[in-house]
Amino acid sequence: MKRKSVPYYIILLLILTGWTALPVIAQTPFDEVFWDEASQISENVHLFTDRTIYAVDEDIHFVADYHVNGPIGDQPWSSMLYVELIAPTGKPMVQGKFLISGGKAVGTLHIPGESITGVYVMKCYTRWMRNSGPAGFCYMALKVINPFRAEVAVPDNEVNPAGSFQPVSVKEGVLECMTGSDLYHKGEEVVLQVKGSANYAPDRIRFSVTVVPSGTIDLPGEYFEPTLSGKESAFMVGFLPDLTNGISISGTVVGPDQQPVPYATLHFSLLGKNPDFFATMSDENGRFVIVTPAGAKETMEFFITPEQEEGGGLEVRIDQEYDTRQIPIPWEQFRLSDDEIEMAGKITLNMQLSKAYRPEGSLVEEVDSVDTVGNRIPFYGTRVKRLLIDDYVMLPNLEEVFINLIPEVQFYKKQGKDRIRVISPNKSIGVFNPLILMDHISVFDHEALLVLDPEKIERIDLINDIYLKGNVAFGGILAIYSRKGDMAGIDLPKGSYFFDYQSIHQEASSGEPLSSREGRIPDVRNTIFWAPDLQLEQGTQMDVPFTAPAGQGDYIVLLRGVTPGGEIFSASSRFHVE
Repeated sequence: MKRKSVPYYIILLLILTGWTALPVIAQTPFDEVFWDEASQISENVHLFTDRTIYAVDEDIHFVADYHVNGPIGDQPWSSMLYVELIAPTGKPMVQGKFLISGGKAVGTLHIPGESITGVYVMKCYTRWMRNSGPAGFCYMALKVINPFRAEVAVPDNEVNPAGSFQPVSVKEGVLECMTGSDLYHKGEEVVLQVKGSANYAPDRIRFSVTVVPSGTIDLPGEYFEPTLSGKESAFMVGFLPDLTNGISISGTVVGPDQQPVPYATLHFSLLGKNPDFFATMSDENGRFVIVTPAGAKETMEFFITPEQEEGGGLEVRIDQEYDTRQIPIPWEQFRLSDDEIEMAGKITLNMQLSKAYRPEGSLVEEVDSVDTVGNRIPFYGTRVKRLLIDDYVMLPNLEEVFINLIPEVQFYKKQGKDRIRVISPNKSIGVFNPLILMDHISVFDHEALLVLDPEKIERIDLINDIYLKGNVAFGGILAIYSRKGDMAGIDLPKGSYFFDYQSIHQEASSGEPLSSREGRIPDVRNTIFWAPDLQLEQGTQMDVPFTAPAGQGDYIVLLRGVTPGGEIFSASSRFHVE
C-alpha cells in the first residue's frame, strides 16, 4: 500500500480527464489508502414526481435535487443521475441516465405497457453513491395501474425483506402560493401567484410545480421515504463519479488465473453513425475507466479489445452500468382508498384516450443525411496523409501498397512474425507501438493485414507522429477503411467482444401537453401542469399561468423543493373546476 501524497480529488480528476502519466497512475483513486478521505465526500438526492398514481403507458415526470458534501467544497462531483423503476419482484422495468446540472436532474421515465398493477419504487443514485451501498440511495413508492390485466404484482418478501415507510419532515413557510380564484371553468386561464415567505428570505428559492387532480399525489404529511432493513455496506471505492456530460465506463482486466492485471492497454471502439476511439491503461489493481463523448445517442455500441501478449488470455470485465444488488425495499401490498379508486378509473381512461389521439409520427418522413465513411471526420482529425486506393493502379496486396505508395509504413520481424511500424522524423516514435485500425477497430494481426486484397479497401489514413489518446501513447496511427465496412474479412482480435451501453436519457419538455390547447383534441391530461425547476429571487413574486382542465372536480397545486440546509419544503393551493 502506497503513501498518500496528492489530494484524492486531484488524482481522480487527472484519471478521469486522461491527464495521467505513469507516476500518477501509481496513485490510483481505487487504492484502499484513499478510502478514508474519499468517504468524506457524500451525496444526497431528493426526488419529486408529478404524481404518485399512474397508469401503464404514461410518463413519470420527475426532478431530483442533488447535494454534495465534503472536502471538495464547491467543486463539481457527479454529473449523472441513474434512475430506475423497480417492480415488486425486484426487476427493473425501465432505466435511464440523466444529466445533473446546477444541482438538478430533470427527466421522464415511460412506464412499460406490460407492467402489472402494483406498488413500484423509483430508485435514484449516482456512481459515487454506489460505493456506500443501496441503503444510501433515494427511493420513492408509486402506484401503477394496468386496466388491461387483472393480476396484481405481489412482493416476494423472501427476496425483498420487509421494512417500513416513515413520514418525512416537511418544512412549511418557505413559499406562499395561491390562485386568483377558487373556482374556474374548463379552458380558462389559471394564474398561480408564488412569493417567498417573509420569515424565510434566501437570495433565491428553487422549486417545482405540479398541478394534478386531488388524490393523485401524496401531500406534505403524507410524503414518505423507506426505512431500509438490513446492514449498511462499508464504504469502498469501486466506482468513480461521472464528472462530465459523458458516461463513465469502468471495469477490471483479469488474466488466465482470474487475478487482476495491472497496466494492460485497452482499446475501445464506439461504432455506429458517429464512430470514435478510446484507449486507456488499467491501474495497479487492474481497474480502468473511460468517459464517453457527450451527445451520444441513447444506446451506444462498443467494441473492446485488450492488447494481448503472446499466449496472453486477458479478459476485460465491464462493470454493470446500473446497481444490481438486491435492496431491502419495504414493499407494501397494493391498496387503493375509495378516492383513489375513483381517480384510478379517470387516470386509466385518460391514458387510453391519450393513446388514441397520440400522433404516431410526423407526416413528413425524416431522412438522415448521407453519411459515408469518406465524409466523416475521424477522431484523429483531418491533418493526415490520405491514400485513396482507386487513385492508383491496383496492386496485389496491402504490403505492396505500403512499399510503393506509403513508405512511412515499414515492416520488421518480431518472434518470427511480420510487424508494422511507422517511420517519422520524430525519432521517439519507435518507443511506442502504432495504433492500427480497420474500420475503427484495432488490429493486432499484422500479417493478416499485409496480405489483404486492396480491392476491398477504400482509403488509408496515416499519422506519422506520436499520438496520445487518454493515458496511452501510440507510435503513429494507420487507419484503414474497407469498402463495405466489414473489416475486409479480418478476424476479430482474441479477448474482444461487442457490448451495448446506455447513454443519457433524452429529456421531455415540461409545461402543458399540446392536447390542452388544441380544440379538436380532447383534454386528456392526468397531469395538468408540470414545471420541474423554477427560481424565485428574493423580494419578488412570480406568476405561473396554465390552462384549467376540462374535467370537473377538485385540483391541487403543489410546490416542493429543498432548502440549502437539505430540508424538504412545500406549499399548496386548491381550486375547483365546474
